[in-house]
Amino acid sequence: MKSSKLKSRDRWIDVLVLLVVILVLFPIVWTFLTSMKGRFDISAMPPKLLFTPTIENYQKVFIEDGFYRYFKDSIIIALVATFIAIFLGTMTAYGLVRYRVGGKFLPFWILSTRMLPPIAIILPIYILMQRIKLIDTYASIIIMHILLNLPFAVWLMSGFFREVPSEIDEAAMLDGCSVFGAFIRVLFPVVIPGVLATTVFCLITSWNEFLFALILSGRNVKTLPVAAAFYVTDRDILWGPMAAVAVIASIPIIIFTFLIQKHLVRGLSYGAIK
Repeated sequence: MKSSKLKSRDRWIDVLVLLVVILVLFPIVWTFLTSMKGRFDISAMPPKLLFTPTIENYQKVFIEDGFYRYFKDSIIIALVATFIAIFLGTMTAYGLVRYRVGGKFLPFWILSTRMLPPIAIILPIYILMQRIKLIDTYASIIIMHILLNLPFAVWLMSGFFREVPSEIDEAAMLDGCSVFGAFIRVLFPVVIPGVLATTVFCLITSWNEFLFALILSGRNVKTLPVAAAFYVTDRDILWGPMAAVAVIASIPIIIFTFLIQKHLVRGLSYGAIK
């Protein structure tokens, strides 16, 4: 009797998981199908599930509109901003956790800066960047993406460092390592899964960020989300090319996440089991 109840419960859990998977994957699949449809198939009512696939949207995006330039800009900005944010965030978190720098106030203040709505600071940021002549450059967007990701990186890495006993790096220093040597040789390899998990979140944030990239970009520098917005015109929305851009923009993040999935899962569950 108990066995049949357990089997029935497992079936309901399987059904629930399947429904969740369908809900999560449906927008992704629908976006991909839209990118493979012609203009008339996209606007057909009811929506067509059976249609003749075409690559005209991808041809428009890459050949006619030259979106490879914006793809390159997004990669440069996201990689540089993420690397600097992870480096500074890891060093800061180490100091906050191991040496109690700033007491209780500084960690809270760092995290509270992430709660500030970007729209509240975009005007003074624009004026500042204009005066130092950084509008429409990689530097302006990279700086803002670093500031956007840094509080989150510090907060997340602080949690990972707290899970590592301080006796580990203390033992390394007793064996002759300097503080920096103990961090690089002993502590950092332990928290690498956490670093990679934080990297994924920071990379996604920088890759998808729209407001700062929109205001601070121009003719020379433009990220994919900003460029995709130009397909929303005053007369129509070009759903096909926009869907094609969305598919293209998803590919690097999917590949990167797939490559580090082992470390990512370990990092997300770090400290859950002791």
